[in-house]
Amino acid sequence: MEGFVKELQTVAQELRQEAKQLTADRRQDEADLIKIRANIYEVCATVGNVACKMAKPEEREAFYLKKLEELPQNWRMALEMAQTHGNAQRAAVEELKLEALEDVLKRYHARKEG
Repeated sequence: MEGFVKELQTVAQELRQEAKQLTADRRQDEADLIKIRANIYEVCATVGNVACKMAKPEEREAFYLKKLEELPQNWRMALEMAQTHGNAQRAAVEELKLEALEDVLKRYHARKEG
């Protein structure tokens, strides 16, 4: 789990660096979207750290996955609300959060299988 947390932190750091470059290139909208992805990676890394501290080694995976399942509940509601009210920008942000979380889960399962 610690190795995976480190991987997420590295990805988040790389995304933040990319966002800085986009900002320097005066592409702020794109930078903001990259920052959102970085935030999701950081949240997932933090959840992983909590799992390492709070759960027994044999229970860490279940703890981690359960917490990650709980994360997107509010995002899904916000996405639905944004779509209902025709707020395309807000909907795009919520979709991006969900996609980033899905990517984290794919990475986790691929690492576990590999």
